[in-house]
Amino acid sequence: MIKNRIFAKITGYSLLLMAIIAGFAFGYAFPKIFNPGQLDIVQSNLAGNLQLYKLMLLAILIVLLLDLLVSWTLYRYFKNDNKKIALLSSILRIVYTVIFGIAAFYLTKNLHPTETSNEIIINNFQLFHSIWSAGLIIFGIHLLLVGILMKFHTRIPKILWYLALTAGASYVVVHFLKLTFSQSDFTRILEMILALPMAIGELGLAVWLIFKGGKDYK
Repeated sequence: MIKNRIFAKITGYSLLLMAIIAGFAFGYAFPKIFNPGQLDIVQSNLAGNLQLYKLMLLAILIVLLLDLLVSWTLYRYFKNDNKKIALLSSILRIVYTVIFGIAAFYLTKNLHPTETSNEIIINNFQLFHSIWSAGLIIFGIHLLLVGILMKFHTRIPKILWYLALTAGASYVVVHFLKLTFSQSDFTRILEMILALPMAIGELGLAVWLIFKGGKDYK
């Protein structure tokens, strides 16, 4: 029980930290540099915000490392509920993390904007998006399995594993559509509608793990 409590807290705090760091990277830094509506000035935006860009890449690296950590701690926490599903879930998150790392590699190719054409910089950003979207489909399947594990755990409130299942399904649907119909208005609208459940699917689990996970209720 003590070990489970440790794994729960590590997982919970790691997930919250990831959310904060990813919020900086993709909610603040990325839009300042790459705006799909202003592709003609991407190179100048990048050159003018190069230090911010480097901080964004550092943030992505930290997220990658935390993802690997969570892959292991989630498995350790849920393995007694269903070892096979917990292991498969962990493997899928590792696969997602590797794909995310490959996607991020294309961002590092933009570190010298004055020596690279605007077209190549845009292409690297687009490759990042498309590869990451493919990875997020796998991440969505991982979340679906986490939702099933949460249900098996019995102590986790129904609303939380419902949210995890909804988030997992949302990731799969949205990013499959983004890869298939990247310029579709329907895809953009659906992503906006599902943004909230996608965001809170894991965060609900994170908060529960920090305050309740692994505690002895007897």
